[in-house]
Amino acid sequence: MSKRTNNLTLKALLIAMCIVGANFKVLGSIALDSFPAFLGAIILGPVSGAVIGFFGHMVSAALSGFALTLPIHLIIATLMAACMFSYGWIRCNWKEGTLTSVIVSLLVAYIINVPLDLLLLYPMIGKAVYGLFVPLTIGTVANLFLTEIVYVMLPKKFKQLMTTHN
Repeated sequence: MSKRTNNLTLKALLIAMCIVGANFKVLGSIALDSFPAFLGAIILGPVSGAVIGFFGHMVSAALSGFALTLPIHLIIATLMAACMFSYGWIRCNWKEGTLTSVIVSLLVAYIINVPLDLLLLYPMIGKAVYGLFVPLTIGTVANLFLTEIVYVMLPKKFKQLMTTHN
């Protein structure tokens, strides 16, 4: 198979994993749907990770009936795409695989996914953001933890074969 076919196949598999992860809910639309997008951001590059992250959140939100309304979920999905892009960009462009790139990318992902999301949502949903802090933190940490575990366990040959940073 060509490299392009391999990449397309992997994107489809990661999107399918987002759909499966969207069914493992923490609260409302907070689920294990972003772990495949984080993984895609490392393996396929930041642009692919952003697309997978946007789609993953929208599927998770749809499965919970767009609990916060469609416009708010579109904002959250856009922030998820920005998070995946930032996470993937750091992992792909800072001395790849170093502890510094891992720690900084994890911190940036957490900051975008939890405090920034809640800060930007506060004008729209008010004090409800306080109730989302703990479940969103649990969901984000779980997704990031799964990503790091799976990435470390991937064979080096696979990582080299699939890396095509956008």
